[in-house]
Amino acid sequence: MLQPKHTKLLICLAVLLCAVWLAPAAAWAQTKIGVINLDQAINNCKQGKRAQAELRRKASKLESELKQLNEDVQKLRKDLENTAMLLKPEAKLAKEREFERKARRLSDRRRDAQQEMREAQRDAFAPILRRMNQVIKEIGAKRGYSLITESRSALYYPQSADITKEVIAAFDKKHP
Repeated sequence: MLQPKHTKLLICLAVLLCAVWLAPAAAWAQTKIGVINLDQAINNCKQGKRAQAELRRKASKLESELKQLNEDVQKLRKDLENTAMLLKPEAKLAKEREFERKARRLSDRRRDAQQEMREAQRDAFAPILRRMNQVIKEIGAKRGYSLITESRSALYYPQSADITKEVIAAFDKKHP
């Protein structure tokens, strides 16, 4: 039979063990997690909408330039096909070289335009993203979040954890 001294010790040990075992669960219950859709936040804030409009204008300008170059190449190709039999070999060769040169120029310009658009997009959205991250950190600190993660990396989260609209509103207020 256990002595009362040992019984008290075992009870204290059992209570201590339960406290240690339940403490992480209690701490986890206190953890506040937020989820944000960064793409939505960046694209729907006022600065993001202005950046998108500017990018659309730039893309439209590049498209019209590429369309004109493409029309020139197609016209030259059609002209070459229609007159190839009538031209002297030297003239035919000159027209073929001109066609190849313009086709290469079109291809190069298309590649350059794509690169320009990638750079313009990066330049337009990088400062917005930096400021957005600062706003997210401020909201996290102010509202007591232990973790704020991007929605693409979360397999599941309740809608109540989504702070995207709150971040957009705070961002627009801070950076009109």
